[in-house]
Amino acid sequence: MALLAAWCPAAGELPAAKEYEVKAAFLYNFTKFIEWPPESHGAAPGPFVIGVIGRDSFVTNLRNVVRDRKVNGRSVEVRVLDDVADVATVQIVFVSGSAEAEVGAACRQYGVLAVGESKEFLEQGGAIAFVFQEAKLRFAINIKAARHAGLKVSAQLQKLAMNVRNPR
Repeated sequence: MALLAAWCPAAGELPAAKEYEVKAAFLYNFTKFIEWPPESHGAAPGPFVIGVIGRDSFVTNLRNVVRDRKVNGRSVEVRVLDDVADVATVQIVFVSGSAEAEVGAACRQYGVLAVGESKEFLEQGGAIAFVFQEAKLRFAINIKAARHAGLKVSAQLQKLAMNVRNPR
C-alpha cells in the first residue's frame, strides 16, 4: 500500500515526461492488489503479460519499471497490442486514446484488467482509470467492470482509489 501512496505527486510537480513513469509504477503495483481468474493465465506457466494499446511512448517506461520484476513468481513481459482482439493474450491492458471504448467488452470476456486514462473509460467498461484530482495523479475503480472480468480487487486498493464505483 505504501508503494502506491508514494507515487502520487502533485500534477504541478510532475513533468509530462515523468507522468508515464508514474503511471507505469502504478500499473505494476496494481498487480499486487488484483486477483485474476485462473483461466486468464492459461494452463502453461509463462510470463505475466501487460499489453499497451495506443501509447507507444508508454512502453519504454513500463519496460523499465518491470525489468527483473515478478508477478506471482512469473517474469513480466510488456507487449504492444495492435488490435483489441489481442487482449486475450494479456493479463493487464493499458489503453489510451480512441481505443478505450472498444476495450472494455473484450477485457471482460478474457479476464483482463483494463486500465485507461479518462473518467469516461470507467463508463465504457474499464476497470481502472488514471485521473488528476486536486492536482494529483490518482486512480478510480469500476468494481462492477472488474467483477464482470472475473477479477477480485483487494479492499486495500479500493481504499487508495479516489473513487470506487460499485453500481448494482
